[in-house]
Amino acid sequence: MKVLLALTLLSIIVHPAAEVGADTLNTEPQALAANSGPAAVTRMSMVRRLYDFSKDIPAIRAANEPGHQKHLLQFGQTIVSSALLADDGTRIGSVSISDIADLETIQRYVYDDPFTQGGIYKDITIEQLDVYKIDGRYNRAPAWFAPELERRQKANGYDLPVKPTGNAPATVMYLIQKSYADRDVVDGIIERLQDAHYEHLRTYGANVVSASVKDENSKTLRSMAIGDYGSWENAARFVYEDPYTRAGMFDAITIDRVDLYKLDGSFERAPAWFYDTMTQSQTGSAEK
Repeated sequence: MKVLLALTLLSIIVHPAAEVGADTLNTEPQALAANSGPAAVTRMSMVRRLYDFSKDIPAIRAANEPGHQKHLLQFGQTIVSSALLADDGTRIGSVSISDIADLETIQRYVYDDPFTQGGIYKDITIEQLDVYKIDGRYNRAPAWFAPELERRQKANGYDLPVKPTGNAPATVMYLIQKSYADRDVVDGIIERLQDAHYEHLRTYGANVVSASVKDENSKTLRSMAIGDYGSWENAARFVYEDPYTRAGMFDAITIDRVDLYKLDGSFERAPAWFYDTMTQSQTGSAEK
């Protein structure tokens, strides 16, 4: 991770594991395609897991992989999954977003996973966020899960092929997180520069997933995005040339490398002002 400014996380740290039961989880797939389109925003949960390298990670993974896969097939409602990478490409954890808004339910889902029970993680962070952009052209899943994802999508009227990903790197992208400055500062910047910000995103934006963490008054505290920028330098250039950033809208920015290996394209959505730009880009570009 490269920290560009000091970061303050506003999140829920859930560690060590809670004693909860998976038998109460919702096992029915959601109606997916109905959520797609412009201006569709859904409250979901983001989970960040960091490995405990004092333990034998490969051995724990090998011993618990069958149970982990069974758990995901039975209870999985994860929309986006990515491996969190160190600067040298080593996998150090994961970041995922699940279509589960209830905190107790997402805790059960996370802590009943055999990987978690096997002690593979040293730290788990869970926070609720509003997801407002998902680029469906990146529809993909690990090879063992791809047929199940495709079945679920077709059952809900979404009929695009699921690209299988395996042990080889899927698509290296960049997780961009920004913490907002004081509200008075933010509101003034938005009023002055929103049109320029939108034009910047239309021209240079390559975010595949975008979401925000809000306060009790629905004001944004922090934003996150996963972008297909090709290099850390390109991602940083995109962030720092944004008129919002230049005007001092953010107190903190971090950019992490991630390996995107699952995205449920049937949840495709974008803000109304950006939806046409995204669909035109999809039509004019090859499958990633």
